[in-house]
Amino acid sequence: MLRTWRLDHTVDLLSMQAEWEAVRKQTGGSIFTSFDWAIEWLRHFDKVASPRVVFVEEYGVIIAIAPFVLIEQKSMGLKLKKLSLIGNGSGVAELYELGLLVDPEREDVLDRIVEEMDKIDWNVLHLNEMTDGPVSQSLYRKVAERWETDEPVRIPCPATDIPREGDVMEVISSRTRRTLRKITSALEAESRVRYRCVDLPKEAGEAASMYALQHLERWEDKGGSIFSSENLSSFLKKVMMATVTEGRGMIYEVWIDGSLASQMLCLEDGDVMRAYRVGMNNRYAEFSPGNLVALYAMTEAQKAGFTRFDFGAGPEEFKYRLGARDRPLMRIQAKRGTVRAMAKISSLPVVRQLVDRSGAKDQALRAMHE
Repeated sequence: MLRTWRLDHTVDLLSMQAEWEAVRKQTGGSIFTSFDWAIEWLRHFDKVASPRVVFVEEYGVIIAIAPFVLIEQKSMGLKLKKLSLIGNGSGVAELYELGLLVDPEREDVLDRIVEEMDKIDWNVLHLNEMTDGPVSQSLYRKVAERWETDEPVRIPCPATDIPREGDVMEVISSRTRRTLRKITSALEAESRVRYRCVDLPKEAGEAASMYALQHLERWEDKGGSIFSSENLSSFLKKVMMATVTEGRGMIYEVWIDGSLASQMLCLEDGDVMRAYRVGMNNRYAEFSPGNLVALYAMTEAQKAGFTRFDFGAGPEEFKYRLGARDRPLMRIQAKRGTVRAMAKISSLPVVRQLVDRSGAKDQALRAMHE
């Protein structure tokens, strides 16, 4: 009844949009597991990540998708072949709330996916920032039965529950609330602040480009910006334009004294509003523009009926000041073949450090945008 097969080239995936989206909606996958985001990510980063997407059919109908990628890296003379998920693992443009698109009740389907994983040429398994739920937990148990597997890691992903009515300001910390009220009162009394929602594709593209430019300026003296890569800037612009075109994205902005002070690139995902990127102009730091734009976005989300405002992976302090509570993501990490053998023979931490470093680098680069 079940048949598994795999596609290893981005061009071969292009005809799978209808089937992909049908499975994603049935299994509750996030916007970051959608076909459009997956394809755009692969198009921009196919020099470092090659698709290894597993499909499972039942009676000729695709019922599950495992959106894997294979990433090859070299470190200290060791060739790492890392099996990750589309949207993560390459150290750039890392997405979150990822995972396998599988019905949690179908253990038999998950078994077939794990069998297919065994046929892929990898020595490090690094499935990062997955939705922590029945599918990921079951996958971990099955992986641990086959390969040398680390204990699962939980990654904080703070989100704020949005009240259905009342002032959104009431959910944030008292100190931040007092500061924001003081700042907004002063700016509004002198007509120095303006709020703007960008929801047209062309304007969204321009706003995303401005975000990348401000990021370059902000990180120029701090080790450099990830957006020094034109490829990454292009990815951000294209995914935001596409998402806005679909009516599932917008960019909130705060302007002070006629200049752009801060931006929040947001995505609609079911009943969740996701803050994909947040940026600010350092010249207006005294006005806490990052908090101003977050409050604006959260207020608009409340008006639109969203129940949760998601701040993305990472425990940055500002998220908790804005009323966020942790919802963990999950990481599964395992090794086999050469990497496993070296770890066994040497009994030294060097191999573990190499494997962990591949994940730590991803986290560090992704966190730079905050």
